[in-house]
Amino acid sequence: MTSGPPALTPREPAQPRAPGQGGGSAPASVRLPLHRVRLTYVLLGVISVVFVGQLASEQVMGFDWPAAVGAKVNALIAAGEYWRLITPVFLHASLLHFFFNMYALYNLGREVESYSGARRLALIFFVAGLAGTVFSLLFTPNPSVGASGGIFGLIGAQGVFLYRHRRLFGEGGRRGLQQVVFIALINLAIGLQGRIDNWAHVGGLLGGLALSWILGPAWDIQPDPLNPGQPTVVDQQAQWPYRWAALGALAIALGVLTVAGIARAGGLGV
Repeated sequence: MTSGPPALTPREPAQPRAPGQGGGSAPASVRLPLHRVRLTYVLLGVISVVFVGQLASEQVMGFDWPAAVGAKVNALIAAGEYWRLITPVFLHASLLHFFFNMYALYNLGREVESYSGARRLALIFFVAGLAGTVFSLLFTPNPSVGASGGIFGLIGAQGVFLYRHRRLFGEGGRRGLQQVVFIALINLAIGLQGRIDNWAHVGGLLGGLALSWILGPAWDIQPDPLNPGQPTVVDQQAQWPYRWAALGALAIALGVLTVAGIARAGGLGV
């Protein structure tokens, strides 16, 4: 490819700052099983380095080389460049697009990683990003880039977490859940305006919702065996007996949609 990529459709959500999990009505004496935030900063660093590479290539080569080889372009995915199903989450169409998504990832990523841990954050972000690209491949011919498929997956994860623990966090948790729903709806409405890849948002949100429902934390207050008479919060997610079957079903569904998207792109030649 000797010239730059076609015009890119940014995937750009408005800033979705959902409230933290600590603002509810959980007893002050209960220690929440929170994780140290690390992976969010790694993702921010990697995406920032890629964006600097985009800017540098425009200056040196005269076009955006990372976007040329990594953007979601239907015909090229159908031709076998399958890495384009995931590489768009590392790319951005403009400086404003980049800062917007990084601000959202900074806030939401830290929230989700703190209660889910790094492994679950990585799974949610990349599976949601893949789902966003697949939905975009299925429903729009336009090339696109952006991390917001993964970011919408984090919005979904935050919503599942607050819904699942609405009794634990009381009125604060219910208000937080209402805010997350409002944020998702507003961002999807914004995606209907202008050149924004809203299908990537929809796919990312659905992917994040589904995966978080299967793998997300399921906290319960139980007696602390090491401190009789004191309560402790236990993550019971690992005790769900059907999670591996549900994960398999989700993987199959995403695989079928991916094959359908590639076949459709190849058949339509878009």
